[in-house]
Amino acid sequence: MHLILASREDEASMSMAGRLLETVDFRGYPDYDGLLAHENFLFSYIEVKHLFLENFDQLFGSLRERISDVIFLSRHSSKADIKSLTVHPTGNFNGALLGGREKKLSMSDPGKMTATLRAMNQIYRGGTFSVTFEATHHGPLLDMPNFFIEIGTTEAQWKDVEALDTVVQSIMSPVKQALPSYVGVGGGHYMPKVTRYALENDVDVGHMISKHALEEISESMLLQSIEKTPNCKGFIVDRKGVKSQAKQLVSSISDQFGLETISV
Repeated sequence: MHLILASREDEASMSMAGRLLETVDFRGYPDYDGLLAHENFLFSYIEVKHLFLENFDQLFGSLRERISDVIFLSRHSSKADIKSLTVHPTGNFNGALLGGREKKLSMSDPGKMTATLRAMNQIYRGGTFSVTFEATHHGPLLDMPNFFIEIGTTEAQWKDVEALDTVVQSIMSPVKQALPSYVGVGGGHYMPKVTRYALENDVDVGHMISKHALEEISESMLLQSIEKTPNCKGFIVDRKGVKSQAKQLVSSISDQFGLETISV
């Protein structure tokens, strides 16, 4: 089952949860106070910000075998006030200023995350928001597949009914097919070329490494990004958004492990 989590410390998360519960028939889950269910989805509030969720096993340990992945409802922050509907994996390629652990990646969720991105792109017809991936960044650190879905960037956007309905409908959309998974490499934080390639081709994307994270990327972190992208077949590389040293490292790992490199 897919577990949807909303943080009471996040205004956007609460708006998204409110719309979810208004429009989808979630009902109490037997023997678990506060947990709701609808078909193959579970829903719960958490009291802390998602980024700093440290006690997942304590909260949901007895349910772990029933949970396939975790979907975090969240606000999106942008200094440039970029209005967007985004999805992204969790983990840190360097420091851990926003939860998680330094140089540790969570298990990504290529199938459900990329399917959600495609659904948002199909459903949203307004002109306010861009629909996009974001590179892997911030916590929490989880050993089960998970991703964030976010609305940015201010209270007005967090309460935008069309954006809220797009998020809810996209989350509830079924994953129709199993596609090969890739690690996205290069480009800016919103991974524009990787986003476009995923929307136009039959691939799923797990972890994504922006050009900024690539500046100090190590072989061990690239290998970890593969390990934490289930069924990873290789890399999707923004050829103009990757410096030569990182390209060589990606090429070396691809050759060593028989992985595919798709240049976009």
